[in-house]
Amino acid sequence: MKLTDGNSSLEETGGGPKKVADIRSVAEKAGVSISTVSRFLNNKVVSPQAEERIREAVRELSYIPNRIARSLKLKRTMTLGMAIPDIANTFFPDIVKGVEDAAREAGFHLVLTNTGEDQVTEWERLATLETLRCDGALLILAPDGSQENERRQRLADFRLPVVYIDRAPTFDADMVISDNVQGAERAVNHLLTLGHTRIALLGTTLDVSTHRDRVDGYRQALRAAGLEPQAGYEVRVDPTLAEGFSATTRLLAMPNRPSAIFVTSNKLTIGAMAAIHDSGLRCPDDVSVIGYDDYEWEEAFRPRLTAVGQPRYLLGQRGCELLIGRILGNKSGPPERVVIPSRLVVRESCAPYNPRMANGH
Repeated sequence: MKLTDGNSSLEETGGGPKKVADIRSVAEKAGVSISTVSRFLNNKVVSPQAEERIREAVRELSYIPNRIARSLKLKRTMTLGMAIPDIANTFFPDIVKGVEDAAREAGFHLVLTNTGEDQVTEWERLATLETLRCDGALLILAPDGSQENERRQRLADFRLPVVYIDRAPTFDADMVISDNVQGAERAVNHLLTLGHTRIALLGTTLDVSTHRDRVDGYRQALRAAGLEPQAGYEVRVDPTLAEGFSATTRLLAMPNRPSAIFVTSNKLTIGAMAAIHDSGLRCPDDVSVIGYDDYEWEEAFRPRLTAVGQPRYLLGQRGCELLIGRILGNKSGPPERVVIPSRLVVRESCAPYNPRMANGH
């Protein structure tokens, strides 16, 4: 067990308390002043030679800063909170990694919590982060709900600085998001360039800003090409493999089935590819497919999937840097809306339109 006296730590051993390294020990070991060690620990500039010696001393002495004393002095806990909607969703871990790496680089720790895509839980988790005295919070919003006005007011009045990542709030706030409208336009334009005009959209809830934007981009691209979106070609279901399979099966059974499908969720994409195979059709010979979010496993599909890639790690990194800038006072002024471009990763799941696809033949 470790005990602290505010300046150094004591560790109980079988032979009695044993003094654990403090900042003075580190300074003596490194051959520098205590103030130089303090500057280093507070992420301030020291000479490269001093930095190297301090790092070596910290490693050899297994020094751990007294975070409580340090937070009282700095009037900060050097801790960030982050709430994500679904810890099981493969999209979010790379965002969290970007946040954590940026936080560690700046000397901050990260507390992560899960909201389960639920507004009530979201507010409870944010309140917990405030109770833990986090210096600020990063939030990926749960879907919109019936109490949206109340939720908007609560979030706007929240006492900690907040940066929103991926999903945009409906009010002015610091946010870092990817350009989902542009991503969808690029996907549809790629299909249009290949000669497709019967392009279906397989998507999910419009209660999330990212999916609203993808629908907008899909419609805008079609209209720019002189095509009016067809209601029968727009399908929205729960983002699961089973729903993706069922919805794609229905699309392929239409008398004038689509020759291409733009899918806005990775789980729906897997379901769509399975449905095409089970329907006795081939991708891309009979149906072209573009998915959303680019993962390494998409290289394992045959054909390899064309997909819109989002900068997941960069979203987290830039969001964390913006939040830390607000906390440290390096950033001031009105809220910042940072929009990072998406990219289209072209592989093998799209082919030029073939007249044999007409009327399902």
